Amino acid sequence: MRTMILTALASLGLAGQALATADGPDAWRVVNVSASDVLNVRVGPGTGYFVISALPYNARRLQLGTCVPTVTREQYFALPAQAQQQLNTYTPWCVVISDGQQLGWVNRRYLTEDSL
Repeated sequence: MRTMILTALASLGLAGQALATADGPDAWRVVNVSASDVLNVRVGPGTGYFVISALPYNARRLQLGTCVPTVTREQYFALPAQAQQQLNTYTPWCVVISDGQQLGWVNRRYLTEDSL
C-alpha cells in the first residue's frame, strides 16, 4: 500500500522535480521574467557560475538538454525518505538549446512548456 501511495504522489508531481525529464515537453519558453529583464544563461548549473549569455523574457521554442539533479523513478524510490526529501529541495538547472545550439545552463523555475 505504501508503494502505491508513493507512486501516486510521484505521478502527481510531488517528486517530479528530482525525476528525469525525458518524457517532458518538446519545447519550452521563458516565464517569470519581467519585460525589462533577461534570463541569465550560465556556464554551469548554479548562480556560482558566470553568465555567458541571456535569453529575452519572451524566448520561445527552446529545447532542454541535461537537467540536474536527475534520477530515475527506481533510484528515487530506492532512496531513504530523508534523502528523497532532500533531493526535492534542489532547484533543477537545465542546459538550454536554441536553434540547435547549446547556450548554457538556466534555472528550471524560469521555464515552462511551450505550445508550438
